[in-house]
Amino acid sequence: MEPKIKDVVFVHIPKTAGTSMRHMLSASLPGAVKLFDYGADTATLIAAQRTVLDAFGGTASTATIPGNIINAFESDIRTPEKIIALRSEADRGLGFLVSSQNPIRHWIGAFHAASVVTFLRDPVERVASSYRMHVREKSFSGSFAEFYESPDQINVQCQQLRGTDLHKLGFVGLVEFMPDMIRALSRHLGVELRMRHDNGAGRSSRPEIDSTVRSRIVALNGDDLCLYRHVEANLDHFTNHRGRPSTIACKLARGKVYRAEQGILRGWALAHDPNQLATIEVRVGGQAVQRCYADQFLPWLKKMTPHGVGGFELRLPAGLAVGNSPIRVMIAGTDKDLEGSPLSL
Repeated sequence: MEPKIKDVVFVHIPKTAGTSMRHMLSASLPGAVKLFDYGADTATLIAAQRTVLDAFGGTASTATIPGNIINAFESDIRTPEKIIALRSEADRGLGFLVSSQNPIRHWIGAFHAASVVTFLRDPVERVASSYRMHVREKSFSGSFAEFYESPDQINVQCQQLRGTDLHKLGFVGLVEFMPDMIRALSRHLGVELRMRHDNGAGRSSRPEIDSTVRSRIVALNGDDLCLYRHVEANLDHFTNHRGRPSTIACKLARGKVYRAEQGILRGWALAHDPNQLATIEVRVGGQAVQRCYADQFLPWLKKMTPHGVGGFELRLPAGLAVGNSPIRVMIAGTDKDLEGSPLSL
């Protein structure tokens, strides 16, 4: 009865266990079309990703889009317009796994905020880890001070998440709370994530961080530190999407349902707040028999909501006996029927 998130948009903030998370998500969502954008490194990353997926049993997919993994960089699927075009061409029931180090604003025009997954890390530890990676893999030869003083290493986490209400995102975890975060994310997605640890620091030595250096990094990354502490203080909210309290905005939803074919219902529903997903509930004789999120992308819904997400498709349970009871399709938690409900079997 618990609905599952269909799309996952993993906003990969550098040096927040993102490589491990990308591998875990890819392995646990084998049927999803995977859309990766890591700039010029995307092709190399995808080759490595296929090796990991093969180890988990292959990359077979029922996707209608050719290829299970799409290189968004080489395919030039890097603007909101191109992303919307791709979503418009895809089957409405197709699930996507996006993994990218692009800022969140690149994706929220075609994906719902509830689909977003990201992780934060203590700013000092993130900067130190980033420095080690740049020395090891990018031939950085400057001092640690030169690195953490550079503008592109300051408040990186806030920069990537700017442009949306963090409280509406599906899942915001903290690296320091692994592996509890993996269990929480598994519950959120309705899949079992298998813990991994990839792309560690290897043999590179950690830079020396005394109290003076720490204070300087903290001063430079004050926004990131405030963000981290806010998520830490409200971790249950950010990691428990299903358990967030309902608000009146959830009840002010609208939508429509129709019968597509025998046993299959389709429609759309929007919450009053576009940052919330409407939950659809099917009731027979006053009892709920099925629930799902209205989380499919429908191009024409862009006229009504910023992200174009609000469609749904559900198959009635096999052998459903309704007698003389109508099938009611409603907004979960309310007595509000969608337009077109009730339906006869």
